[in-house]
Amino acid sequence: MLKLATPLICASNTMKSQENSKYRHLSFLKNCSHLIQFKQVHAQIIKTSSNSRTITDTQLAKLIESLVKSSQIEYAHLVFSRMVEPSTFAFNIMIRGYEKSGLNHEAILLYIQMRCEGLEPDNFTFGDIESARLLFDRMPERNVVTWTAMINGHVKQKRYKEGLELFSQMRNSGIEMNELTLVSVLSACANLGAIEMGKWVHEFIDRHCIFLNPKLGAAVIDMYGKCGNIEEASKVFKIVPQKSVCTWNSIIGGLAMHGCGEEALEMFSQMQTRGIKPDDITLIAVLSACTHSGLVEKGKEIFCKMRKDHKIDPNIKHYGCLVDLLCRAGLLDEVYEVMSNMPIEPNAVLWGSLLTACAAAGNVNVELAETAMERLIKLEPCNDGNYVLMSNIYAAEGRWDDVAKMRRLMTERQIFRNPGHSLIEIDNFVHEFMVGDGRHPCSKEIYSMLEDIATSLREEDYAAVISL
Repeated sequence: MLKLATPLICASNTMKSQENSKYRHLSFLKNCSHLIQFKQVHAQIIKTSSNSRTITDTQLAKLIESLVKSSQIEYAHLVFSRMVEPSTFAFNIMIRGYEKSGLNHEAILLYIQMRCEGLEPDNFTFGDIESARLLFDRMPERNVVTWTAMINGHVKQKRYKEGLELFSQMRNSGIEMNELTLVSVLSACANLGAIEMGKWVHEFIDRHCIFLNPKLGAAVIDMYGKCGNIEEASKVFKIVPQKSVCTWNSIIGGLAMHGCGEEALEMFSQMQTRGIKPDDITLIAVLSACTHSGLVEKGKEIFCKMRKDHKIDPNIKHYGCLVDLLCRAGLLDEVYEVMSNMPIEPNAVLWGSLLTACAAAGNVNVELAETAMERLIKLEPCNDGNYVLMSNIYAAEGRWDDVAKMRRLMTERQIFRNPGHSLIEIDNFVHEFMVGDGRHPCSKEIYSMLEDIATSLREEDYAAVISL
């Protein structure tokens, strides 16, 4: 028995030794500062691997990250270029490396390569969009790929207005649009509520007989849903020939947003009947549908069966939906129980939902609100809205000393209320206004018109009720 076991033990020890060597070499990277040291570690990583395929993207990305931090950008590019299928993480590291080295042109070109390979950028892809924009503006020739890259970069950074402005410039330049351009622009329209521009894009798709594939179809549906026209979103959904999970997610999410909970659940049922497997985004949309329609028990049932029915472990967003569902139903004790026992650390969104629910409750649970506020001060100490909510809770209970204490805390931390802003779309252009804002080119005319309206209201004995 011992003789049979010995070779297995030796083989196991050898494998463990090789595995430990791999990670030991990676740990050496933080102590490297010269190129020769990086090359030695890189060589050892390759040497201790049984074959090159065992070197994961993560390991190579870590090597690239260390090289970038040490300003070894050329060798980082060499390692990156030899990756078979670079991940978004690897692309991000390399793009940021080029940016920090002042190689903005290379950063944009790599971003374009990333998009051409079908990888979706995330919030970390472009860390310095201004630098990328400056370089883009200096380019002597710009094609559909570079225009789309810049539009998409702005949209991913949630700079939707600038993204649409770039799109207008692209149209004026006579550059033809591709599918990626249209998807990016529709995303910007959806998030700004710019339905006129969104309609123009949809009409452009119809006019030029562009195939409404699942991704483009989902973008059109999402745009109409977020811009308040769920009827048009439903019409588009029906004519998309090939419906993927993202197409179903868009219509379910749109119905959820409009309070059509039963219809959203029916779509969810149809989706599964047609053999489309729900993903984590589907479950977020379905739980949101339950939230916006007050389907508390159904929402709790779906959440509890996520693992069993769909093999999906709830993430922080799913817990956020559950917390929101319970908060809107006024079940604050259940909310606190969920947040106390969930396997993931509750984030500021969850604690913020609880604080908001406490403020809206008829019988305010001040102790629970204070617990939420304590966590929020640690998680997002500069969020003015949390302090205002807590101050309002104290005021509702007549605890004026605590109100004063909360305001002193805001003053000490130099936290001021962020001014509100609103958006309006006129002639395919989105205008943004803030309280007391004088930046708009038509500010004088706007304030003059506002004064005329106020005068007319006063003549009609109308007095505005303003809550500070």
